[in-house]
This record gives sequence, C-alpha cells and structure tokens, in this order.
Amino acid sequence: MDKFLNSSRKRDNPEAISNIEKKQKIRKYDDSYLNFGFTSTVVANVEHPQCVVYLKVMAVESMLPNKMKRHLETVHGNLVNKPRDYFVSKLKAMAQQKHIFTKQATIPSKALLSSYKVAWRIAKSKKPHIIAENLILPAAMDMVSIMIGDAAAKQLQNVPLSDNTISRRIQDMAEDINDQLIEKLIGNDFAIQLDEATDSHNDAHLICYVRFVVNDVFHEDLLFCKTIVGETKAADLFNILDSFIIENNIVWDRCFGVCTDGARSMAGCYNGLQAL
Repeated sequence: MDKFLNSSRKRDNPEAISNIEKKQKIRKYDDSYLNFGFTSTVVANVEHPQCVVYLKVMAVESMLPNKMKRHLETVHGNLVNKPRDYFVSKLKAMAQQKHIFTKQATIPSKALLSSYKVAWRIAKSKKPHIIAENLILPAAMDMVSIMIGDAAAKQLQNVPLSDNTISRRIQDMAEDINDQLIEKLIGNDFAIQLDEATDSHNDAHLICYVRFVVNDVFHEDLLFCKTIVGETKAADLFNILDSFIIENNIVWDRCFGVCTDGARSMAGCYNGLQAL
C-alpha cells in the first residue's frame, strides 16, 4: 500500500512534474533537419538548432521540423526549393569559417580591436570592404613610417583587413547590436512601426522600427529589415513579423501599439496586417 501512496505522492510533487516536463522538452537533432537548412551546436551542454545560412543559434524549442520549415519559408524564402546538397555545402563553409575564427584567437588583442575599428568606420561610411586592404592599410603604413618609423609601420601588417574579414567583423557587430536590442525588449512594453519599401533593384523590404522604455527613458531603434519574398499580402507580411518575434523570444502581449503606413495590406481594418 505504501508503494502506491509513494508513487501517488511523486506524481503530485510539482518538482517531479517539472523534471518530467524538462526531460520531455529536450529534443535531439536529426540529420533530416539539414533539408531545412539546420545543423546543431551545443550551448551550455544543451543541443540547439543552428541555421547554416545565417549561422544563427536558435532556442531549444525550435528543434522541431515545422518550426525549422517555417524559418526557412519566412526568413529564407528564396531557398525553399534548394536541394539538400546546397545546405551541405553551406555546412562545410560554416565548418571552414569556424576554423578561421579559431585561428583568429591567436591574433594579438590590439590588432583584433584595430580590425573591428576599421570595419566599423567602413560600415558607417558605406564604403566597399576591399578599401581596407587596398587603401586604408597602405596609407596608415605610410603615415606611421614617416611619423614614427619603419619598425612601427610593419606592426600594422598584423591587423587582419581582407575584404572577407571586414565583412565578418561587420556581421559580428550587427549581431551583437541586435542581441543587445532584443535583450532590452524582453520584459518591457513596446510599440512597433512598420513600413514596406522598395530598393533600387525593385526588391521589396519590410522595415520594422521599435519604441520602448528603459529606466523611464524612451528609446527608438530599427528592429529589422527583411526582404519580402513572393507576394506582399497582409498574411505574408505578418508571417515575417511573427517569425522574428517568436525566434527572438519576444512576448506579443507586451506589444501595445502597431503603426503602419496607409497601404491596404498594412492598414486594412479587416484583412490588413494590423487586423491580423
């Protein structure tokens, strides 16, 4: 009788139930997930899905085929019909990039910081990445050689400034800025402003600005700019927005305002994005 009573107590024990739920939530990576453009990586001894296109590490809850497929369709819509071999090549490229990052760990800290500083200025001035290696480095070496000496000028050659390196530096900084913004949004009320725009190549983009309060101070920033693949109906635009919100663990309930332009797909009271 005690055995049955003990087993009933275990079932009623919230701690035991919580442990069971945690075990149920842990999902293992399957090789078939690469068809959706996902591999896996271990963070804090827990396996997470990782996109092989943007190299973004997703939440553990995203280790589901339907969520991975949704990410592929909404974020990388132009890659939906790509064969598995395409994602295999992306996976190999990602492995090579990790090898490059490992090598970069041996770069002196001052040279690494200098590389990021140059990349930041190039991004800010909207110049081509190749300008760092072809113009900035030779000019800097000339100035240092004249003002200080040849020995000091040669040290500048330790600063990695290839166009691929500058591109990676800019991507690193962009991801870090985005992570900081998301961290501020989580747990705070916010409002968003949406706009649909077309660039010089006639590609449509959904631009989202966010406004929120931190320490009684209003902040406004660009949340994202996503390419619209396919049609620009209200449902398509909402899927792009909703996918970003879910992937970054932002709570919809904290959104207290949505502002759009006057386009029918945006502002329609029955079928527009605001209505959805």
